[in-house]
Amino acid sequence: MLSGRMGRRKFLKNMSLAFGGSLAGQFLGSLPLTHAEKKPALEYRTLGKTGLKVTTVSMGVMNCSDPAVLLRAFDLGINFYDTADCYMRGRNEEMVGQTFKGKRDKILIQTKVHALDEKQMRASVERSLRRLQTDYIDVLVWHSHSSPEEVSDTHLFEFMSKMKKEGKVRFTGFSTHRNMASLLKETAKSNLHDVALVSYNFTHSKDLKEAVASAARSGLGIVAMKTQAGGYKKAKMEGLSPHQAALRYVLMDQNVSCAVPGVTTIEQIEECAAVMGTSLSKRNVNELKQYQSFLRGRICTMCGGCAGECPYGVWRSDLLRAVMYYDGYENDALFRESLQLITSQDIHRCSECPSCSVICRRGLNIKAQIKMVQEFVVQS
Repeated sequence: MLSGRMGRRKFLKNMSLAFGGSLAGQFLGSLPLTHAEKKPALEYRTLGKTGLKVTTVSMGVMNCSDPAVLLRAFDLGINFYDTADCYMRGRNEEMVGQTFKGKRDKILIQTKVHALDEKQMRASVERSLRRLQTDYIDVLVWHSHSSPEEVSDTHLFEFMSKMKKEGKVRFTGFSTHRNMASLLKETAKSNLHDVALVSYNFTHSKDLKEAVASAARSGLGIVAMKTQAGGYKKAKMEGLSPHQAALRYVLMDQNVSCAVPGVTTIEQIEECAAVMGTSLSKRNVNELKQYQSFLRGRICTMCGGCAGECPYGVWRSDLLRAVMYYDGYENDALFRESLQLITSQDIHRCSECPSCSVICRRGLNIKAQIKMVQEFVVQS
């Protein structure tokens, strides 16, 4: 996601050295984190009506497989960690549980469950509890809701209520990658959820920003994911590294309780943590403008503007999210995992269609993006 990589051995060896001299000069200026051993100025916000105090920069664990990164986040004071039952086929939750053994009362854990029948959902929650080595989950969210009807489903809400009454879950909510604005507006009306994990970054429209504000006013705790807009690396962007600027942009919105950037290295979590308590500078704005130009035609912002345009009913945003994992994150494993959630029928339909009738309002070449997915599937 962010620029630079640092393994555990290298980190331990260089613990006493100044943190990223050239990187600090480029981004941090007078920011408080100037040495690896010095902690950032922690900033907390309240996670909506839950009342939980969370660090504004928290951690998305999805892509991380190194416990040293989680321990460094903990040492920096970060207290909220987002994982899921399906990440790394359960190994992600296992790592979180093992890493924070003996520290459970000092952290907050958010994990996820898929909407299935009650027996399967209950089994999923029990597995998560075992993997996380805990007897309760701080925040349990439905994984990837996409329609207003889902966030108002009383059947799902009844199950979450049971989990709360049994003491297995403290607070509940949902995650969403597409149609975010419409889902948040519905949630603000229904008042069924405590938390929403939402794809939210500087590329998104004013409509989403307004929906976030409305949901926050209703008491919903907003957790921002996909804050880095694709996570493209510095080398691919010809030296541009706007990731702190992107994170600052999200946190400038006071309706956001916290952000969970998906980090994989110690250097990345330090870089993210340094953003707490800082503001967006003119230089940051210029960096984001350059990043916007780089991203134009590359990523889907999941705005939902093309919903319903495909005559075959293919959800293009799911295919395009897979492209982001492949081209932006450069994470083949996550790319393959996301493809498993897409039916082969959809991929074949796209390959057989002579021309794509779906038009992206933001200039994305949808046909070219889907072709990338198809070529990967054929090679596999």
